[in-house]
Amino acid sequence: MTVEQGLRELDAGKLSSEQWTQACLERIALRNPVVKAWVYVNGEKALERARQVDREGRRQRLDGVPLGLKDIIDTADMPTELGDPEIYPGRQPASDAAVTRLMHDLGFVLLGKNTVSRHSIMLPGPARNPHDPSRTPGASSAGSAAAVADFQTPISLGTQTGGSIVRPSTFCGAVGFKPTIDTLPYAGLRRYSRPLDTLGAIARSVGDLSILFGEALGDPRFDSALPVRRDFTVGVWRPLGWDDAEPCVREAFDDAIARLQQAGVRVKVLDMPKIFTQIADDHDIIMAYDLARSFKEIRRDHHDKCDPALLEYLDKGERDTAEDYARTLDLADACRRAFMDVARDVDVLATPATLGEAPDVTDTGSNIFIRIWTLLHNPSLTLPISRGPRGLPVGLQLVGFQKEDARFLYWARCVESILGTRVHDV
Repeated sequence: MTVEQGLRELDAGKLSSEQWTQACLERIALRNPVVKAWVYVNGEKALERARQVDREGRRQRLDGVPLGLKDIIDTADMPTELGDPEIYPGRQPASDAAVTRLMHDLGFVLLGKNTVSRHSIMLPGPARNPHDPSRTPGASSAGSAAAVADFQTPISLGTQTGGSIVRPSTFCGAVGFKPTIDTLPYAGLRRYSRPLDTLGAIARSVGDLSILFGEALGDPRFDSALPVRRDFTVGVWRPLGWDDAEPCVREAFDDAIARLQQAGVRVKVLDMPKIFTQIADDHDIIMAYDLARSFKEIRRDHHDKCDPALLEYLDKGERDTAEDYARTLDLADACRRAFMDVARDVDVLATPATLGEAPDVTDTGSNIFIRIWTLLHNPSLTLPISRGPRGLPVGLQLVGFQKEDARFLYWARCVESILGTRVHDV
């Protein structure tokens, strides 16, 4: 069930929180040996919390809903190994992250901690794609996306510094949402890059995300019950790299745009200014520069436990100068202004999400279409709209305007109502 479906069942007395939690735990026990989406399962405490909700009655909207947490989010009652079990084996935080406390306060049942890719960056990790274990689930919120897509939890929190929510969600067939930066509190999470790190969520419908963010922020504009419309405008951008995308991505994207037009949605093809051709690559300057500094002590104290690819990336960050960093931040500011000018007449932007279906587990895939929006801080989301020739999900990326996350999720829900998703296919 989605969060929305489960809440209706809870409200109608047809489902208890214990039943929902138990079903998730049974699914985890069945599938985790293959999918490896969890590094820690909080089974007994989760059931204890669910029984408490059933015994005392639901007092707020999200009481009794199961939830997963990416294992870079500190939890006082569960280990948080930060994607580095060799470096931080059994690490036990003294206190919860701010968002962990918030999820507790909202009434969620915390099922456990979702697997993170190696060093919690763009390197392959233990998790596997639930549709084909020989394929990657992406990085680094890989376990969160795999768990949601494989029906092990209806929703999970993840983070994105490059493409770590949208890419895994696309590969696994979930709805991944990266909000405007700092929408949710980042305190108590592993920090990589202050201008990039963003806390978001992965679910199986846009409505579920609206419910979570509406409750978390206390903002009634996140209303999953608003009637959907078709009298809106979708901007279309085929960015640099479009010609390198697999045919299934280009065909699914063009088909989605055609279906929107047939439904009465206005479509406007956008011509982005030249400045946009470089900004996706310049994201790497910010990320590598900051990682070289955030991993400085790990590199010094645990060099032998660092992946060679990580060390190579850190070397790049050491070579980038403060002037390179400042120039890139200035370029991002210019791109934000340019985007507002170019996209002012559209309600939501549509672009491809990934270059293709999920590649082999040794390759976490490209984030070329995703990372630009992390740097620019625009909210973005992926909808699993199709399947490729290998039967793996193919996604459509939607992009909104900064600080307009509620409006963006509304338009995303309107798009979802027309295109549907493939997330419920087992």
